[in-house]
Amino acid sequence: MRTVHQSLLTLGTAVAVALGVTACNNDRNMAPATPLLSQAKAESLANTVVADVAGEIATATMDGSSLGATAPFSASAPISTTQCLPTKTPTTVVDSDNDGVPDSVRFDYAGCVISKPLSLDSLSGTIDLIDPTRQTADHAIERVFTDFRRITVNLVSGGKSSVTDNGVRRASHDSTTLHSSQTNFRTDYVYANGNSAEHVRTWESIFTADVAGSIMRNALLPSGSWSVNGTSSWTRAHSSYSLTVTTNPPLHYNASCTAAPRFDAGKITAVVMRASQSMTVTIEFTACGVFTVTRS
Repeated sequence: MRTVHQSLLTLGTAVAVALGVTACNNDRNMAPATPLLSQAKAESLANTVVADVAGEIATATMDGSSLGATAPFSASAPISTTQCLPTKTPTTVVDSDNDGVPDSVRFDYAGCVISKPLSLDSLSGTIDLIDPTRQTADHAIERVFTDFRRITVNLVSGGKSSVTDNGVRRASHDSTTLHSSQTNFRTDYVYANGNSAEHVRTWESIFTADVAGSIMRNALLPSGSWSVNGTSSWTRAHSSYSLTVTTNPPLHYNASCTAAPRFDAGKITAVVMRASQSMTVTIEFTACGVFTVTRS
């Protein structure tokens, strides 16, 4: 077991190492079984899963036609919209049911740059915000990500990494509970060391606010519990794995955390399978942005 201290700038950057080297048995010339995942590779998988759960929260309540476009990269803290002004089409947004969700609007991030104290983010691709129930004021929304890419340059080390999203996220909420789902949503990671990974997931998520009635449209998520269940496939170093992901107990999202991701309790369990081998990777949060990764 190891404890991981992470921020959203470094999630998913654990270096993959070769799986254990088999040793010959002098008597029978047989190799002992090799664990499905090394500890380092299990931590890399954990970083990917945590980053993608945090990505769900980043867009959780942003369903308007302006602020909602900046949400995908503000999971840990709000980003000043003056730093990144994507092109909006159409310029005049129609909201047939007056629920704050546009009927359909596209944001194009070409040439969008966000400057941070220790890094520089360059954005590209598009996000479409669509109201799937245009005649019902229910705050339902679809977000269609098309090659939405964030390239991050670390201004200290010069290292460059990127995250690219493709797929559809669906969500709806009232003032206390939020439901989110995605089917075959794909995220591609390229790390500063040149390694890459792919995570394709079909997840269902439910968020329940600690204080009833505290979920507000186009506002940062309040504190509450976040449950995630579903399946996914994770590919790294030319090896693919099937995952079944659950949260028990649910992750506790603490809106006052200064470290990202803003979970201070809860457990993610990922049952990992490849061919006939299986392993359980447990990700348990012990403090804001701090979690342990164990294999069994």
